[in-house]
Amino acid sequence: MLRLRDVQPSVSMGHTSPLKTNGLVMPVDFPTDHYNAVYDRTLAQVSASATVHDQFAGAWNAIAYRFLAMTDEERTFASLVANTAPEPSIRYQQERSLFGFFSNGFSVFESAFYAVFALGTILSPAHFPIATAKDQQRISPQSASAAFAKAFPTDPLNAAMSALLTDRHFIEWREIRNVLTHRAAPGRTFFVSIGDVGDAPLPDQWKIKGISLDAQMAANRRVELSQQLERLLDGIQTFTFRYF
Repeated sequence: MLRLRDVQPSVSMGHTSPLKTNGLVMPVDFPTDHYNAVYDRTLAQVSASATVHDQFAGAWNAIAYRFLAMTDEERTFASLVANTAPEPSIRYQQERSLFGFFSNGFSVFESAFYAVFALGTILSPAHFPIATAKDQQRISPQSASAAFAKAFPTDPLNAAMSALLTDRHFIEWREIRNVLTHRAAPGRTFFVSIGDVGDAPLPDQWKIKGISLDAQMAANRRVELSQQLERLLDGIQTFTFRYF
């Protein structure tokens, strides 16, 4: 049976202690302490069930992998975005990084909710079915939150989940990811500088929520995601210390 510790690290970065699941050294804005604490607290009971272990291990590792991929795409996009109204090859690279940034970023949340759903099935299998492929396909942030509200109505984790699901930044992440994944590569509005020759043109504007594609766009959203993830993992840690 695959154990979390069997996954070998492939990337090292940042200044934090390694993750106990896969050995990655994460960026400093990743909530490493909460992440490791949940792993330590739940390992014995998670490992007792092959099904739960595989589902939890995959999701818990995915939180780290997706976060790291998001940060790589953020840096790549920042290095490319100085090119306003870019030529086709640069525009393609920008679009590829935007897709990777928002897809990986939102997957961080989805993986966290999936992982905590897997923990829930240890405590209340009837509320958290996960044994079949159809069960697993039904799991989403919304369904996980609803299951916890029924199984653990007074637990503070419910408030943490609800706060995230109604947060405007989370909603924006979801909307943009859905557009990029299922519908379109949004167009852009380009601006031309009029006046002093030395004036820099305004950054391109994405035709999705009017987002300015400047060097701070991805960095600011990474800050938002990191704060949201820390609050969610703090709630998961408190939950695991209560029940595991």
